[in-house]
Amino acid sequence: MFEQIVELIEKYDSIVIFGHINPDGDCYGAQVGLRELIHALYPNKKVYITGTGCPRFFSILPSMDKIGDDIISNSLAILVDGNDLPRMEDSRIFNCKAWAKIDHHIDTLMFTEGPQVVDTAANSTCDMITGMAMELGVDISPLGATALYLGTVTDSAKFQFVTNYSQTFERAKYLADHGANIELLNTILAKTDERSVSARGYIMTHYKKTKGGVIYIIYSKEKLHRLKLSANAASNNVNLLGNIEGYPIWCSFAEYDDGRVRVEIRSNGPEIQPCAVRVGGGGHAHASGAQLKSLDYGVIDDILKDLDNTLAEWRE
Repeated sequence: MFEQIVELIEKYDSIVIFGHINPDGDCYGAQVGLRELIHALYPNKKVYITGTGCPRFFSILPSMDKIGDDIISNSLAILVDGNDLPRMEDSRIFNCKAWAKIDHHIDTLMFTEGPQVVDTAANSTCDMITGMAMELGVDISPLGATALYLGTVTDSAKFQFVTNYSQTFERAKYLADHGANIELLNTILAKTDERSVSARGYIMTHYKKTKGGVIYIIYSKEKLHRLKLSANAASNNVNLLGNIEGYPIWCSFAEYDDGRVRVEIRSNGPEIQPCAVRVGGGGHAHASGAQLKSLDYGVIDDILKDLDNTLAEWRE
């Protein structure tokens, strides 16, 4: 399945692994895990990870590399957990010598720059890279196993959303057998602070509902400042609105300080990915996102109407 990507890796001594805008546990875990996999296969290759990563886990997993433009322009780029070059956090990806992609999001057929492996049935990109390690017979390091387990557990919401339980747990066992520090990861994932508790209280008392049955919340930057919460942190709480009986779609809109708005949409029934695509985003059938240029309530209203229509069609 990964033969073409491995062949391309063999051709380059320098490789940079890129992650998407607003990296999450799967994106960061895939970057670290793939680097460890490549090092296991080719110890002498120079492999870098770029972007901001997930600082929450830097106590047990590596921080990101600071690399110059000269390295970028002489390297193979591998995109993980994103469907095309413009979605990558480090825009210097356009300056690389060649490109490849490993992703589990619905493919919008934009990426034509090189070999790719896209598996929309995979629970996470880390799940795919674990399968790649098993397919190639690689004994991945404990560091790599820990990183890949991070993406496996976070993108599946702690194994709540799984398409193939037998395969998922077989791959999780591989990671555990190779030294994944599951206990410490669980400890970090369970930690919270008073700001988060306060924010959760706000979410549960200020969400709104459309007539069609969509639950949503909008955070202006002023409100986020009062809550002492970042737009990314607020967006990561979107699932607090999930699984409320009678409301199979939920979403959030969070304004950054520069005016951009992060949109997160979730569902436990209707496929909402096309709605995200229509406003320039993408993602999975039941978990997608987008970014708006500004907190335009007219655009937000259009998105909610689109979700209402999607929900109505699903209920028919």
